[in-house]
Amino acid sequence: MMKVITASKAPTFWLISDPHLIADDLHDAGARFQQMQATSAGKDLYYQELALKAFVRKLVKSKQESGQPDALIVTGDLTFNGARASAVRFAEIFAPLEEAGIALLPVAGNHDIYDGWARKFAGEKEIRVDQISPQDWKQIFKSSYDLAIAQDPSSLAYSVNLNEHWRLILADSNLYGNEFSYSHPVTRGEIPAKELAWIESQLKEARKAGQDVLFFMHHNLYHHNSVVFHGFTLTNAKELQELLTKYGARCAFSGHIHAQHVMSGWIPVPEVVSSCFAEADEGYGIVSLTASELHYRRQSFDIENYLSQAEKHEADLADFHKYLKKVFFDANRQLIKMQAGGKFRQGDLEMIEKLVFQMHWDFFTGQSYKSDEYRAQIAESAPYRELCLKAPGLVKYLNSLYESTQPSDRLDLEWND
Repeated sequence: MMKVITASKAPTFWLISDPHLIADDLHDAGARFQQMQATSAGKDLYYQELALKAFVRKLVKSKQESGQPDALIVTGDLTFNGARASAVRFAEIFAPLEEAGIALLPVAGNHDIYDGWARKFAGEKEIRVDQISPQDWKQIFKSSYDLAIAQDPSSLAYSVNLNEHWRLILADSNLYGNEFSYSHPVTRGEIPAKELAWIESQLKEARKAGQDVLFFMHHNLYHHNSVVFHGFTLTNAKELQELLTKYGARCAFSGHIHAQHVMSGWIPVPEVVSSCFAEADEGYGIVSLTASELHYRRQSFDIENYLSQAEKHEADLADFHKYLKKVFFDANRQLIKMQAGGKFRQGDLEMIEKLVFQMHWDFFTGQSYKSDEYRAQIAESAPYRELCLKAPGLVKYLNSLYESTQPSDRLDLEWND
């Protein structure tokens, strides 16, 4: 009898990426941690434990009321800096899913395994803490690997049968050593030859069993931005693209770049890149499947509906999305200061900050598909013209944020073969 997560012929899974959890007891909100928050590129570090607990409440409630989802998939960077205690806390937070009948299926990210930045923060100090070894990862997420129908002996990759028709391949695209690290995590990713061979064996088995395949990893299968792709697109992406195309994988899912983006239509294997759950509007995806269809929709987590009154008493949690926008805006202000600090008068600088914030917000939340008229209005605006005069290098990057040729909050696929 086939080992499956659900017997349903129309399964559903939810999807998040890059939650970047640092366990609350690894910091005291002191000076050094405040500095880390201020330089975290728009991520919230203070409240991720609470945000994830609230998200679990939403998942469990949805399962109780509708019978869905059957699984939650996390495409990497579960931890902020690879502290073992953070991965343990992540597993503890999501433990209620198992009792609710929802499978937790994590994929490791480049910040998760043997990250030399693993630290706790006390006052102005950083203190090294235990990192996550590959063996630790499999033990911490044992209930996930227990669902596997196959595991790659050379990596953290594994595969599961979502139902009898759908096989999910959860790959390990990260570059890490075999022992405790003293250096920063490697941003770029690659799938080595041994793991590629294992992936091909899974694709062959799925074909033999008459199954369709969905593929998951942390790094991207394609360039999702013409300027920002180094370190984000898999270094041997072409090999993997050819392999997935050869066996007719239906769709790929990834994260890492922190921006929501969908590519389909003109490429053989569509890809959905999920935004960072720890920033902007806390995006998550819902994927609904049948034997001949895939439907993806991006949602923004309505966290206030899943916080207790006591939790809402926290000043920032009275309007959590307003707080997240401020964190995101402050990160954009830092970027402008770093790239073009003293080039603008104060009035011009304020207009530029608002423009860059909106363009970044659209890109990172999957709203970068804009009409020609909208882009023309941006190009004719006073802050954009000022940027062209005094910061042309930044303009090239900003232009890339509105390259999307299709909506990135949805994907609908159908086939008859």
